[in-house]
Amino acid sequence: MVYATSPDVFLKRAEELIKVGQTTTALESLYEVLTAKRLRNVAGGNAEPFMRKFVHLCVEQRKGKQLKDGLTQYRNIVQYNNAESMDVVVSYMLDEITKHVVNAQQSAEMATVDGVEDLDEAESPEEMILSSVTGEQSRDRADRALVTPWLKFLWEAHRNLLDIMRNNVRFEALYQSISNKAIDFCKTYERKTEFRRLCELLRGHLQAIVKYSHQQNSINLSNPETMQLFLDTHFHQLNTATEMELWQESYRSIEDIHNLIQQSKRPIKPQAMANYFEKLTRVMYVAKNPLFLAAAWHRYYGYIFRYTNVFTEEQLQGVANNVLLSTLAVPIIKPSSRVLSSTTKENKHRTQRYTNLLFLSAAPTRVSLINDLISNAILSRVRPELRPLYDLVEEQFHPLSICKKLSPILSDQIATNENDTKYGTLLCNVVLTRLLQQLSQVYTSVQLDFILRLARFPEPYSMTPAQIERFIMNGARRGEFQLRVDYQSRSVVFDTDPFDSSQSSSSSAQLQASPSDLMRTQLSSLAICLSNAQRVACPDYVAEKHAQKADAVTKALQNMQEEHSVAAARKLVIERRKEAIENAISRKERAEERERTIRMQREQEQERQRIAEEKRQREADRLQKEREDIQRLEAKKIADSIKEKAGIEIDINELEDLDTTKLLELQVQQIEKEKQDTQVRLKTMWRKTDLTERAYRKREQPLIEDDYDNQKKSDRKNHEDARKAQLAQTRAKHEQDIEFKRRFVRMLGDFNTVRKDLDQGRSEALANERRHIRESLARAKEERIEEYRRLKAEKDESEAHERAEREKREAQEESAKAAKAAELAKHREVMAAQRARDEELLRKRMEREQEIEREREQKASAGKYVPPSRRAGGAPVRASAGVTPPSTSEPSPRPDTSSPRPDSSSPSPAAPTPGKYVPPSRRM
Repeated sequence: MVYATSPDVFLKRAEELIKVGQTTTALESLYEVLTAKRLRNVAGGNAEPFMRKFVHLCVEQRKGKQLKDGLTQYRNIVQYNNAESMDVVVSYMLDEITKHVVNAQQSAEMATVDGVEDLDEAESPEEMILSSVTGEQSRDRADRALVTPWLKFLWEAHRNLLDIMRNNVRFEALYQSISNKAIDFCKTYERKTEFRRLCELLRGHLQAIVKYSHQQNSINLSNPETMQLFLDTHFHQLNTATEMELWQESYRSIEDIHNLIQQSKRPIKPQAMANYFEKLTRVMYVAKNPLFLAAAWHRYYGYIFRYTNVFTEEQLQGVANNVLLSTLAVPIIKPSSRVLSSTTKENKHRTQRYTNLLFLSAAPTRVSLINDLISNAILSRVRPELRPLYDLVEEQFHPLSICKKLSPILSDQIATNENDTKYGTLLCNVVLTRLLQQLSQVYTSVQLDFILRLARFPEPYSMTPAQIERFIMNGARRGEFQLRVDYQSRSVVFDTDPFDSSQSSSSSAQLQASPSDLMRTQLSSLAICLSNAQRVACPDYVAEKHAQKADAVTKALQNMQEEHSVAAARKLVIERRKEAIENAISRKERAEERERTIRMQREQEQERQRIAEEKRQREADRLQKEREDIQRLEAKKIADSIKEKAGIEIDINELEDLDTTKLLELQVQQIEKEKQDTQVRLKTMWRKTDLTERAYRKREQPLIEDDYDNQKKSDRKNHEDARKAQLAQTRAKHEQDIEFKRRFVRMLGDFNTVRKDLDQGRSEALANERRHIRESLARAKEERIEEYRRLKAEKDESEAHERAEREKREAQEESAKAAKAAELAKHREVMAAQRARDEELLRKRMEREQEIEREREQKASAGKYVPPSRRAGGAPVRASAGVTPPSTSEPSPRPDTSSPRPDSSSPSPAAPTPGKYVPPSRRM
């Protein structure tokens, strides 16, 4: 059967079905065309109207599975010759679904407005009842009924499209476009759960690209354009996650972008990197990690300062303010060595990940951040009102006046600025930490009220005594402070542990050395003292050292120019080698790109040739199959005709070489072959049965005798055991019955007395009851007799009527039988004449067959050996043991091919052998 392959034919048929209201049938017909791959040889542009109609019907009926299958088939059709057609179809599909979503929202709004009958009522009775059992409003219920199904369908459409277009180099731009639209969908409709699933889906697709990069048509991430597309999509994903405040997804997106940047060979745009670090600052702020928050602001400032032509001075000043405040807000105390460092070990991996995300070689510290703050002249770009903050906290820190000096800055500058107020609490904690550290270096113990007077911060950063005490105790618990609180005297006692490693990470000067500092610098102090003593005691040794130093300086000055020239030449060589390597890499990349383009063109040409060859081959196969079907049909007709006429099975492939004579010979050969096969099979079967039966009897004879003896012994033993058990059970039951009788005999007199009393008391009532029963029974009997007589009269009347009807019907049947008997007698006469003619024909045919058989036997006996059993009147054959020879008075009957030829002289398999035991199961 030849199918139409033009999409216009199927499209026209679907439109006809739509006109008569059969939209479901139209969709099924289009879906069948796509799944049957009838459009695989059609150009993509010609199939676009077909796909538009298919997409339209799927969207109207919300058939997501059929839509996905159809788009998958269409992708396979157009991915080699017209990939742009897929973009058109996908855009049309998303636009259609979006229109339905908008219409559903408008319908939900109209339904909410139409449901209000009285505008003066604040709430209808139905809404009051529903609000008592659920928290949903009328708008929520309308959205769930009208909008949610279309939103779900739009989300499934985006997800299915991403699955269809993934890891295909021909649709990489379309894949990124769909990803951006899916992200915008989650952002527009605030679908946080779907956004998390979308991020996981995109992350899985990216991992699949790396895993299956060797497959055909897979995406190559080493291509700069491809990498840029992925970076743009993931930056869009990062911005959306930040706007939706999904910080976990923001962090994962930052990790994905970091991995892509590591693989990218093209430098990233400054705006993109600045956006990367700006989002990283938000994530670190939510993660409550002040150290890496400050490090992220430093990296962000470095990028925007390097490209000042892109960013304005106002942006630069705002970032500088955040850099200063975040750096000063980093804690200045490290945990003490006396506290277990399990938390530090647990956070080591996290610190390393944060360091990698910042593109740093080592983890940042507060000292390094402050040094960068000074070296990059960030203080010069900070607002003038905030510049004294650095001097107060780091350079001119005085524990007795620090809070008074910081109060104007905290209350007027930081608290009033929305972007800076988040650092106020952290700065207060740093100041309080520095205050306690300075007090511990000056005092051994101070009054708690004295610390509370010093730590007075302005609103809204003021701390209550309980909060300050909690801060001190938490720092002591973590090992940041070496102190203890004496509540009896309301004082704070500072520990003077010389082996404490807790120290400030600040670079500012200390008021005096602590005991731990003295213990830590003990060896260096001893070395300095010994060096000074050596200079006084051994002046010659010191002079010799000065002379050696002067000689070394002289030689260094002499060789400096030569070493400088060698270093400059080496640097030049390195630069040239680096340039040559870069040129070679660029040439290699261009060559790979050229080879990739040529390979893609060659693959496209091979694919077009393959498609054309497959088309020609399918057409040739179709024609060949049609010819074979026609030949097979004709051959089957010939075979059926020969089978009906000759009665034999004939191979269809041999019909062309056969004629009438060969057919007759085939018929004769077939009959002869069946006879011979039957004789051989019967003889073999008889011989096998005879030998098997003899072997069974010979083998089972001794076993049967042993089994008989064992069975007798077992039966006797079982009989004795059963007899003993029966006697024991009977004896026990007899004894129990005797015991019951003895016990019942004792109460027999009492029983008879009670029974006699009861009978005497109830005799009169019993007599009355019996008399009443007899009277009721007599009345019921008379009523039953009257009913029986009435029913019998009705029955007799009915039987008389039926008898008359039956006699009338029998008379009619007798007359009909007489007519039928006459007709049947006439028919028998005709059949008898026909049977006589048939018998005559049959007799003649049998005589003819016997004559043919005799002629065949005479021909066969002329040159073949004939056994005595087939010879007419032959000599008797000597019988074997246990077998009687056939009688010679009668000729051997001709073998019948339809049933086995029995041998009358053969012994019956079940005949008993004299003198041997035969089990009952084998006796006749």
